Amino acid sequence: MKNNKIIAFIGVTLLSGSLLTGCLPPIHQAVIGPDDKDNNQANATIVSTDTGNVDVTPAVTDPVEPDDGNTDNSDNNNPDVSQPEPDNNDNGNPGFTADYSATEEDYLKFLNDETEAMVSYLYTDYLEFEKVYTYSDMLQAINDAVDEDWGDGRKVTEVDYAMIDCGNDGYPEMALFMTIDNGNYDPLYEYYIFKFYNGNLLLIDSYNAYYRSMGELNIYGVFYTYGSGGANRGYESYQRCNKDGIHEFIYSRSIESDIGEASIVGYQIPSYIDLPEDYPQYHETAGNIICYSYSFEEYSYENDGDDDYYNQYLDQFIYVFTDRQGEIVYPDEEYQKIYDQCGFTITDFEGVNKIIDGRLNELGMEKEELLNSFTENYVIPNWQVIDTFK
Repeated sequence: MKNNKIIAFIGVTLLSGSLLTGCLPPIHQAVIGPDDKDNNQANATIVSTDTGNVDVTPAVTDPVEPDDGNTDNSDNNNPDVSQPEPDNNDNGNPGFTADYSATEEDYLKFLNDETEAMVSYLYTDYLEFEKVYTYSDMLQAINDAVDEDWGDGRKVTEVDYAMIDCGNDGYPEMALFMTIDNGNYDPLYEYYIFKFYNGNLLLIDSYNAYYRSMGELNIYGVFYTYGSGGANRGYESYQRCNKDGIHEFIYSRSIESDIGEASIVGYQIPSYIDLPEDYPQYHETAGNIICYSYSFEEYSYENDGDDDYYNQYLDQFIYVFTDRQGEIVYPDEEYQKIYDQCGFTITDFEGVNKIIDGRLNELGMEKEELLNSFTENYVIPNWQVIDTFK
């Protein structure tokens, strides 16, 4: 293991205080690992490999110049990433200028312990924010933290890497996938994304894995999570690391089946709404209605327990109701009155798809970037096994 050398950032001071305020943690859902891997295992020097799935060769050697100093990411072509808005400071972009000229060979130096990476994403599991690691040091730190958290012999058993293209802009980032296992329980999985800024490597985003849910990182830096939230509830969400290294929540959808209008309203009701005294606990629609709940705001666990925050969070949900055959249905009049009091939006799939399109447009995304294993043209990153540990 090589001695740790602190990276000297050129002409930039990291303001850690600004990074620690106003932060929203990512949703922690379990994920599954890559399904298709190159089984060539290399515990020695890593060499460049053909991605096979996406062209991540830089289109030009010079970085994209900002055109007007716009820092709100509304201009997807030429954002000024050197001075991000304060709200983005916790999201992985620490205010450095992205180094678009970095190549796959530059990233592989980290896997060979020839360079180091600093953790710039605040909510990375098992690694310390703002700490600098070699690859070997990172593995040791993860094993130590896992042992402290779980105490059951879990450790990193496999590491894979792939080159991806966050934001589909033609410039490469590196993703690592780690399996953490002890052979007795469901494995934990970790995804990490790395990007160069000012010639220095940063760990800019991460996604983790727990029980009962699954997920996958696609070639565009979008993480799709799906799984169970209960006996009759399914959950899925999209979030991403964008081309500037900023963690962004896209949207989520919950699907609750075999329920009636009474239980729907009772579950989602804001605290400031008083249900009618004759509000029924059961309804003739029970078992026949499926509720699709869409959210376009990442839940802040820092505000968990705050009624005002939770009510505001509920206000932005969009609802679609169907019967068991998939036909759109709308609530009975007595329930619609309650929904109107709550300010809920009820629409059909065409209506909610327009809202999703608006969200993608707001983020400067194309629909193809939402690829997942349930879509026809999904292509996983070309994961390569680089280390296995007994």
